[in-house]
Amino acid sequence: MVENPQHRYAVLDAWRGICAVLVTAIHVPIAHALQGTAVFGNMKLFVDFFFVLSGFVICHAYGERIRDGVSAAGFMIRRFGRLWPLHAAVLLGFVAFELAKVALEQCTGVTLDGATFSGNKSTSSLVSNVFLLQSFNLHGMTTWNGPAWSISTEFYTYAVFAIAMLLSRHRTAMFAAIAAVGFAGVVANSETWLFTTHDYGFFRCLYGFFTGCLVYGLVSKGRPAWCMGTAVELATVGLLATYLAMTGADPSSMLAPIVFGLMVYVFAFEAGGMSKLLKRSAPQRLGLWSYSIYLVHMLIFAGFKAVFSLAAKFGMLGVTVAAVEPVKMWTFNNAPLDLAAAGVAIAASVLVARQTHTWIEQPGRDTFAALATRFETQSPRRNTANLSIGATA
Repeated sequence: MVENPQHRYAVLDAWRGICAVLVTAIHVPIAHALQGTAVFGNMKLFVDFFFVLSGFVICHAYGERIRDGVSAAGFMIRRFGRLWPLHAAVLLGFVAFELAKVALEQCTGVTLDGATFSGNKSTSSLVSNVFLLQSFNLHGMTTWNGPAWSISTEFYTYAVFAIAMLLSRHRTAMFAAIAAVGFAGVVANSETWLFTTHDYGFFRCLYGFFTGCLVYGLVSKGRPAWCMGTAVELATVGLLATYLAMTGADPSSMLAPIVFGLMVYVFAFEAGGMSKLLKRSAPQRLGLWSYSIYLVHMLIFAGFKAVFSLAAKFGMLGVTVAAVEPVKMWTFNNAPLDLAAAGVAIAASVLVARQTHTWIEQPGRDTFAALATRFETQSPRRNTANLSIGATA
């Protein structure tokens, strides 16, 4: 394993930010020319890039530090602090939005897209979301903040990782076995193969996360002679683009973690011209804000949808409903304007994410990290030496 767990993989961070923006683009509630293309629909698989990269980074930062129950508990406290504070804040934002819809209906008689606190915004699913349990096939659909299904599965995958660290010294074999369980679980249960979310997404996460752990083991052995230069990086991105153009909700989707694993492997060495570009300020900032971008964009889009719904009701802005199934989409009946509006919605999500990272995500993370450190240092069973945790996770 790499000796310095505080080393930061800057290029992979940039890719995390880019993929967060691409996932955001999938959910824009505006009909535009790119929708309906194979590549656009298959960008949902970028969630699997997050899983693979998470396994890679967690193995790097914590693989040699989880040695007993105390360090495992400290790890879980830190991971909870990484995921839950922003998740809870966004969830509270959705609740506030539902209450605003109730107030609007009572004061003006105007309704916005169905009954409040029902369907995927039910009170029962709110409870499961609070406890990060919403993705264990409890509700038959994604609920409240749809993309948060993945952090629900990831939190419990962290627990599997911690247990694996405690139980086995043969880590490569353990990682491979757990990845195989995830693979088999998806194949055996999911009718949509790797596109499963709220139902069998936990298996999907296990497969991707522990594939990332295996990739970290390969990277730690050093860079091979072939894995260097701009040509290899361009070829890897080309392979990914080709794969996304050809796959779908079929058995070929099961290759996604392998393709993303190759991408993580190549760019971990930061050896080519693309890596130099990805180390620049803008990609690095997207990487810094990536978790916030991923979690807040659906709340921002809920505001856009409310505006579009009101505009359509009152015949304003030329907005009409373009589609109802599988999700409601709006259009300005002007292709360039629709595409520009989609860009505005994505930019708004990034700008809000910058603020939520500063005021919610990072303070929450720091608070729970401090709590974990106190827990570890005050434990009578723990040797308190070498308790610092790498900043890469």
